[in-house]
Amino acid sequence: MSMVYHSKRQCFAKLLHLAFAIPAAILLMGGHAMQAAEAAPNATPPEPLRLLVSVVPQLESVRAIGGDNVEVEALVPPGSSPETFSLGSRQMALLSKAHALLIIGAPMEKALLPKLRRRFPKLEILDMRENMTFRKMSEPHHHHDGEHHHDGEHHHDGEHHGEPHHDEETERDPHVWLSVDNMRQHAANAVAVCVKLDPAHAAAYQERGDAYLLRLNALKRRLDTLLAPCNGQVVMVYHPAFGYLMDAYGMRQLPIELDGKEPSAKHLAATIRQARALNVKAIGIQPQFNPAPAKRLAKELGATVKTFNPLPKNYLEDMETLAANLRAACLGPEAGEGD
Repeated sequence: MSMVYHSKRQCFAKLLHLAFAIPAAILLMGGHAMQAAEAAPNATPPEPLRLLVSVVPQLESVRAIGGDNVEVEALVPPGSSPETFSLGSRQMALLSKAHALLIIGAPMEKALLPKLRRRFPKLEILDMRENMTFRKMSEPHHHHDGEHHHDGEHHHDGEHHGEPHHDEETERDPHVWLSVDNMRQHAANAVAVCVKLDPAHAAAYQERGDAYLLRLNALKRRLDTLLAPCNGQVVMVYHPAFGYLMDAYGMRQLPIELDGKEPSAKHLAATIRQARALNVKAIGIQPQFNPAPAKRLAKELGATVKTFNPLPKNYLEDMETLAANLRAACLGPEAGEGD
């Protein structure tokens, strides 16, 4: 009898131990789960902001400002010309996933944007020319019209907040990215766009934007040194894309093409006479265009051929290279690169 009683006591003790142990284990597991849930936002960061820019020169700015919080690609890929670009399957796939398209007035935008609005009605289309200064596409005379594009806020392209008329857009030189001052404004606008679309990381966007602006300021000082001696010089180019940069330093571009087309024999002959009268020393070719007409002219004039890329991918580095090549075209290779 005593043995049975002792056995029952042991069983009761085990049951009592389990009764306390199981809730304790559940509480412990729950505590670990709460800790994991609290850590989850840091362990799994939110989805990056997906942005598209119109042209390659916008990439560096938006990438520098966006950092790890933003994925950005160019609608017009490297090596392609905005003047002749058409959408392909890759661009359509990018557009279908993008949160916003940051436009800049590139030549293909006028025909393309209505199609994009119909096909991607939820895509935000934001104009990055806010507060930029424009010049008119008038060659060979370069009168800076001092016009600004500003509405007080970023808006969807197509909304009419002081937007220019179509004839003004046609006259306006679209190559705004070849002005460092305009790209400083582009950087400020990129900060505003990132903050608007992703306010949780506003402080990081502002900090990175300030750092990139300092780098743009350093580039401007370097270009001042390189191009100041070129004041009054004339440089022959195939496509007249360099007006913003040349205007800033008192230079003039003499284009070979006529109204966006390869020049006729008559036009080439007239251009040769004008180049000789202006003592043109070099001719610039552009990677996006057929170099043959420029090379023929260079041979006829005894001029050197330089490469001028109007679509800088690595903006800071490529703009300095462009300025050095322009300096050599104006002053000759013996001029060096300045102090």
